[in-house]
Amino acid sequence: MALRVRKAVLDDVNNIAHIHVKSWAYAYKGLMPDSFIESYTLEKRQTLWSNIIGRNLADVLVVDGEAGLAGFLCFGQPKTLKGTDVYELSSIYIDPANVRQGIGQALYNECERMLRTLKAQRVTLWALDSNERALHFYTQQGFIPTGEISKECANDVILHDIELAKDLSVK
Repeated sequence: MALRVRKAVLDDVNNIAHIHVKSWAYAYKGLMPDSFIESYTLEKRQTLWSNIIGRNLADVLVVDGEAGLAGFLCFGQPKTLKGTDVYELSSIYIDPANVRQGIGQALYNECERMLRTLKAQRVTLWALDSNERALHFYTQQGFIPTGEISKECANDVILHDIELAKDLSVK
């Protein structure tokens, strides 16, 4: 599959929202309550991504595959980190029909290239502690757990997110 990574534009919002909803359900099925997964509607994702892309609140990358948009990644500096050399990878989602085709790797490679251009020294992310697929991918990229844990209540179920970080000051 020929892949092209590029910055997202407003015209991508609907496709990004569709991928977000489908991949959210795919990634978290059995890891979160179904009702919590289903609360992430297409309309909510369209509003979210219209806001992020339209107001340039973060960098959003997409992958164009042979059949159209196949995945996206979002990164930037949260308000608490503005002006530092630390960035956060907040989202990476691949259309379930396109998993295991190198799309996540292509997105992450471009993200890291951009972060190095920005002189970032560290990139962090949060991942659900039971999402083994995601944790495996991130550790393959060189991320390691920081020891920080965040708890979230999802319909009477406590979810644990763990923070991972990668030092970009070394190649």
